[in-house]
Amino acid sequence: MTDKTKIASVLFDLDETLLDRTQSLTQFVLAQYQRFYPHFQHIPSAAYLRRVVELDANGAVWKDQVYKQLLAELEIMDVGWAELLNDYVAHFAEACVGFPNLHATLDALETKGYKLGIVTNGRSPFQERNIAALGIRRYFDTVLVSEAEGVRKPDPEIFLRAAARLRTHPDAVVFVGDNPQADIAGAQRCGMSAIWFAARATGSCAFADAVCHGLDEVVGWVESQ
Repeated sequence: MTDKTKIASVLFDLDETLLDRTQSLTQFVLAQYQRFYPHFQHIPSAAYLRRVVELDANGAVWKDQVYKQLLAELEIMDVGWAELLNDYVAHFAEACVGFPNLHATLDALETKGYKLGIVTNGRSPFQERNIAALGIRRYFDTVLVSEAEGVRKPDPEIFLRAAARLRTHPDAVVFVGDNPQADIAGAQRCGMSAIWFAARATGSCAFADAVCHGLDEVVGWVESQ
């Protein structure tokens, strides 16, 4: 992006950027433990939570594999992995929690006239339900979920597709996300600028155009460009 290019659109990742997935998963797993307590009562809730989180690998592993391994490790014999997976699909949205200042940030960007979009890797309609659960769908002019689109970040195609749907040239788009490769490098490869959202992220991302530790910081950076 050149110094003279004015940002017109802001694209966001979903998990660990708008959605506090870590907190949401914790709340979901503890609620699931209670729903299936007759099957799990020989296992402490903390142990169940810890192992689900470990196997989930920050969302990198779909829950069919998580639950298959979990049941084998914990020697749970009287409930099947498919039942737990169906419970996850049906109830995860009920546990969804956004990061602080989520609505205030989107309100501010909307009021200032920026076009907004979401580009998220994940399953459809699972991700769409999570967006709806956060109460934020109305802010976004476009939402792209990788399964529905048939392409995943960091493939440039999904970023370019989002920019086209916003009718914005890529060099007038900033992408906000927590994953250095999928989000930051992927967006920059298309000519977008990129903000590394580091509220929960570990390590560093020296090549990001900016680093924000809270959503409220995004508005100020976008306005300064």
